[in-house]
Amino acid sequence: MRTEDRALGKQLSTDLRRYSEEIERLPGIEDDAALNTFIFQVIESIRRIRFIEEVAKRDISSERRNPASELFDPIRAAILEKRAGNFEEACWLVFLFTHFGKNLRSGYRLLRDVYGRLGEYPRWTWDETRNDAFGFRRWLDANLTELRSGAVHRAFGNHRKYQSLDPWKANGTGAAIESYVIWVMGYGSHQELFQVAAKTTHDDSEKSFRYLYESMTAVISFGRTARFDYLSMIGKLKLANIRPDSVHLGSATGPVDGASLLFGGSQKMDITRKQLETSADQLSEYLHLDKQIMEDSLCNWQKSPTVPIAFRG
Repeated sequence: MRTEDRALGKQLSTDLRRYSEEIERLPGIEDDAALNTFIFQVIESIRRIRFIEEVAKRDISSERRNPASELFDPIRAAILEKRAGNFEEACWLVFLFTHFGKNLRSGYRLLRDVYGRLGEYPRWTWDETRNDAFGFRRWLDANLTELRSGAVHRAFGNHRKYQSLDPWKANGTGAAIESYVIWVMGYGSHQELFQVAAKTTHDDSEKSFRYLYESMTAVISFGRTARFDYLSMIGKLKLANIRPDSVHLGSATGPVDGASLLFGGSQKMDITRKQLETSADQLSEYLHLDKQIMEDSLCNWQKSPTVPIAFRG
């Protein structure tokens, strides 16, 4: 562990113990192993966010934006598009990253082959898709067998593992893409969408996040986690002045189990989601942590409460 991480860990330990003694008991981390593991996950989450910020400052190979290349990376591609003044494409890539995710085995192969139109032109860029969302669904239908072929492994990431690639099902990829286009174009563009959110909330970053989070219910298959992840990344890449106003537990499972364990001492405590959300938000503010860090830490910590494991994917 780095020197700065050790210092942060020591401070977090002090603050968490004080919080538990003076504000709200935290039975889930009264055991030293659990406390240290929770702190480990908090630092891991901070490092992931810090990594995105650092990547945004570096030189990035143009191959990162090429879906025909194994080097393709949608987040680095979004950074490159933003630098090139292609704001709309940058936001679109964040959406595709959130929708398809990164599979532990095949990486971004599914996203690459859809975005890159299986090597055909034009690619399914934002302009192409928004101008012909129904055409995208027809293309997906025509190429569904190949995209599902076992010859090349293609799969959604862990957060989207139950997502359907189907072009016509009510909650499939075709419906998700078309509803996203309708949502954004209802405002005119991504830029205008974020401008409306800022104007409506007097440019309050947290209120803007909530405005967009609630508005995004219009996007099919984008439940609590997908909306939270998409908007959090939009904020991290500074595509909009937004930051999570809450951990937004909603219908979540992992973060709720983590919050129940932390504040109740068991993953099956009879505590309402709203109570857990309020407690998690309050603790986040006390520790001066971004709400996304708290949400991410709770989710990963509950998977292994006393043994530090760095989770990926």
